[in-house]
Amino acid sequence: MDFSKQLGVIILMLRPRLGSGNRSQRPGCGLRIESIMYVMAAEGVAVDEAVEEEMPRAAFGGGAVPEIVKVRSNFPEMSFMEYEFEDESRPIAADARMSQFRTRRNFATAMPYIMADESGPLVAFAAERIDLAVEGFADSAPVETAAPRVRKEFPETWVFLDSVASGTGEAVYEATAPDTITSWVASAFAINDDDGLGVAPTTSKLKIFRPFFIRLNLPYSVKRGEKLALQVLVFNYLEKEQDVRVVLKHEKESGFDFIQKDGSVKKTKKDKNYNVRVVSVPGGGVSKAVYFPIIPTKIGNVKLSIVAQGAQAGDAIEMPLKVEPEGYRVDRNVPVIVDLAGGKNNNFTKEVELQFPADAVEGSKRARVDIVGDIMGPALSNIDALVQMPFGCGEQNMVTLVPNIVVLRYLKATNRANSLIESKAIKYMEAGYQRELTYKRDDNSFSAFGQSDSHGSTWLTAFVVRSFKQAQKFIFVDDSVLQKSINFLISQQQQENGAFAERGEIHHKDMQGGASEGGPALTAYVLIALLENGVRNDKAINYLETSLDTIKDDAYALAVTTYSLYLAGSTKKEAALKMVEEHQVATNDGTVHWTAKVGTDKSKDTTQYFYQPRPVDVEMTSYVLLTYMLNGQTEKGLPIVRWLTGQRNAYGGFSSTQDTVMALTALGAYAEKTYSPQFNVQVKAANGADNQDFVVTSENAIVLQSYELSNLDDPVVIQATGSGVIFAQVQYSYHRVAHRDDTPFYCTKDIREVRGGNRMQLDLCCNYTRPGARSNMAVAKVGALTGYKFDADEMSQLTGISDLQRVELEHDDTDMNIYFNPLGSNPVCLSLYSDLVYQVADQKPAEMVLFDYYDPEQQLKTSYSAKMTRSIQDACQDCWSDIPDDNAHDAALTRDSNSTGGVSA
Repeated sequence: MDFSKQLGVIILMLRPRLGSGNRSQRPGCGLRIESIMYVMAAEGVAVDEAVEEEMPRAAFGGGAVPEIVKVRSNFPEMSFMEYEFEDESRPIAADARMSQFRTRRNFATAMPYIMADESGPLVAFAAERIDLAVEGFADSAPVETAAPRVRKEFPETWVFLDSVASGTGEAVYEATAPDTITSWVASAFAINDDDGLGVAPTTSKLKIFRPFFIRLNLPYSVKRGEKLALQVLVFNYLEKEQDVRVVLKHEKESGFDFIQKDGSVKKTKKDKNYNVRVVSVPGGGVSKAVYFPIIPTKIGNVKLSIVAQGAQAGDAIEMPLKVEPEGYRVDRNVPVIVDLAGGKNNNFTKEVELQFPADAVEGSKRARVDIVGDIMGPALSNIDALVQMPFGCGEQNMVTLVPNIVVLRYLKATNRANSLIESKAIKYMEAGYQRELTYKRDDNSFSAFGQSDSHGSTWLTAFVVRSFKQAQKFIFVDDSVLQKSINFLISQQQQENGAFAERGEIHHKDMQGGASEGGPALTAYVLIALLENGVRNDKAINYLETSLDTIKDDAYALAVTTYSLYLAGSTKKEAALKMVEEHQVATNDGTVHWTAKVGTDKSKDTTQYFYQPRPVDVEMTSYVLLTYMLNGQTEKGLPIVRWLTGQRNAYGGFSSTQDTVMALTALGAYAEKTYSPQFNVQVKAANGADNQDFVVTSENAIVLQSYELSNLDDPVVIQATGSGVIFAQVQYSYHRVAHRDDTPFYCTKDIREVRGGNRMQLDLCCNYTRPGARSNMAVAKVGALTGYKFDADEMSQLTGISDLQRVELEHDDTDMNIYFNPLGSNPVCLSLYSDLVYQVADQKPAEMVLFDYYDPEQQLKTSYSAKMTRSIQDACQDCWSDIPDDNAHDAALTRDSNSTGGVSA
């Protein structure tokens, strides 16, 4: 390939080979590169493969290796590197051409939706060859080692970048290689207006290696109080055997204690070697494991610092151990609108109770105050995390696309350009668009699970068509995709009366009508999509106009229909709006909303720990607000806005996809019409020991300001002075172990332990218990017992089960998301398999939740435990075998324990 002609924009990415261990880069390792390396994507090999394959021991010579120990501390999520040397025959030390990348302005990150989805449209092409040569090892005499410096950064992916190439076809970046000992694989492709796509023909490899290193094997997380046999592997690729002293730093506030062989917990330092292990590791590529039996005592990320020192070499690493509370997490959010506009008041006071239940897990309570000067502020600050639910189907994926459209449209309407937010929103939109195309079917419809569904969904196709058209103002959207999907929608208007039919699976009963004929709500929804694409359908309009009397008692169908009639300019629009207003629910706190279940509204109190705002209520209320905005009735919008903001979660989203999309769209429309840049508000948040001041002006209005509360016993008092309208929220969370049993979902479960407890089989049978009814789409989230990972091969066979559509793993294969078609009375049965990977004893129960995606208040929370009990002594018989006697090992090392760089022994 002629890069000078073909490369216009170079897309670059670098990530480690799968199965690789901790990584490092040592001074003295040289790089010999045959030509420029452009980077985009990577796969992986194990550390020993990388070393044996391309780093033979002969490369180090026959003598001892001079070692300057470096603590590997650079492990970014992503980074970028490119090398170009004038003299290819002369290797240059790796450090000589690398600079710290985090300070560069051209850093970028791949969207998590792409990186997490192996089936998504991630393109990875290649570049030129790269060879690694090692200099400076042969015929070297032993030298005194320096104190190890701790390695801290361990990225899964290093680089994902694009750049405009120069006239010669080159794009040059410099970056420090991460500390990971691994094989990085580089690939690239380029696009050009004249020449199209250019693909580098081969991948390139960069080996980061040290002849002596340690690797810490950690589970994704553990629960507080569980006992973990912490494994440290010591690798020795030197020629000579090394007597290695391994120290796990332990202080009073380290967040973990050591377990003695008799099962007691070591909290003191009477024995100076209680956190020391000594092991002899032969040379030539041999590894040995040592173990530290610990019990985590603090919730959060517990820092583990380990130093290994031999006579000729040493290494040190620092990694976090994620420690979670027992039970399941409950989140609460109390929004507060601070209204100081119009000169009505210049003072505001609101007291917010932190309603923690008596049975909240000790140490799990957290609370925070957020202040922002814009109604869209929470969404602007959390655009990548609006909904805390799985998004593994075609409809749920749209939450990665539509909110970004709302954000960009709002920033443009209020003339507040923000390059950082805009760049992030564009990237998420592009990722969401590309991923949504994977759910497109051969007949140009879309469905929740693409080709695996029996039919395309009229409802989802309308949602996609509407959203793609809106996105087209900001990103590339293929016109042919839009037009073909519009044609599919029109083809579904098979009935004489003008209604649209739904042949696809009914996942959202309120919207899809619960039957194949669809009904007014579905027809109104499709009509909205068509109108926003410039297509008028008079048959649908006439059908909706004549259906008003038949849906006068259906608040949801009325709300959607009324909005569609306003968009269409129907002569019946005002009559429809009056019918909608008859269903409004006004509350004593000055809010207005619409509900599908009149008289059953609930408050957010701690006895209802499973409370979730009903998505259908949020949806229909949002449609009414949009109608008022079309009609220019902003004064009627404020009570609705107060209610909607009160339903938001702490991240600016709502319970599920449709309610989040519609509510943000409606709030954005209201904010565009009522935005005022003139405000200045001073806020004080206090509760006893906590006292924090905030200032909100037009300059920092979209910046979310936060303060973590340390006092969790007293109420939070929010006081404000000044002029303008700002938004506050008090968010708090806790864990509980109590489960809910008053739910329409029911599951039986049975645990089978095979292979001596090393393999767990969880048999589940789940159904919906309401007579003659079915749920909406149901989703189960199942956690593995600590130390276990789900078997991905067994998991892939689950989709052959009837009414089970998709299964996915996350969090290092420790959590499984299972997507069901709507569940009915007939149980759906499946078996989940997990294997023991880490030695853990006294495991806490693993949590499971099964819920209705469009009515998450309907949820079953339960747990399961291992039947066999295993002590830490049974799980790890070698945990106490390498503890040295006092002073017994000092003579074997050229350095004593004082060379461990300040790590206590």
